[in-house]
Amino acid sequence: MTRCFKKYFSFFGVLCATVNRKIKSMLISLDSHISNNLPKILKILHSKQLKPISLYSTNKYNSQQGNLYAK
Repeated sequence: MTRCFKKYFSFFGVLCATVNRKIKSMLISLDSHISNNLPKILKILHSKQLKPISLYSTNKYNSQQGNLYAK
């Protein structure tokens, strides 16, 4: 006595599951890479000192004008 079983998995279902597993694998490897290198990146960023773009800020300009008028 043999029975014919219906196929419950279609081609697109198998394809979707395969792609889903591959995407999860890539995300896990990316997460691992970021978590390993994040302390190094933060250390480099904290070691850099930010400098102003222009040497003449508005406060310095206003204080120089005040000194000119005081003379």
